[in-house]
Amino acid sequence: MSDVLTAEEIAGHFSAMDDSVNLINATVADDTEALDMFGSAAEVKLMVTRNTDHLEIQAAKDWYSESSNNKSSYDAAVAAGKAYVAG
Repeated sequence: MSDVLTAEEIAGHFSAMDDSVNLINATVADDTEALDMFGSAAEVKLMVTRNTDHLEIQAAKDWYSESSNNKSSYDAAVAAGKAYVAG
């Protein structure tokens, strides 16, 4: 199996990262729906942590650093997610 990803595979990773950004940002803005879905603040914080971890893991990959994509939304979501979990 090759470690070199196709442009389509990289786009898929960025799409999944965008999903994490949207979920983190929506939860930080208003966690009412997430609380209803997950049942407790602790479970919502675990979900946010999973998504921030996902972004950080992907950001450590070569394809991520080699991409010319704007990465500010990923950095901002990680910071917002961590602040939410800490708060």
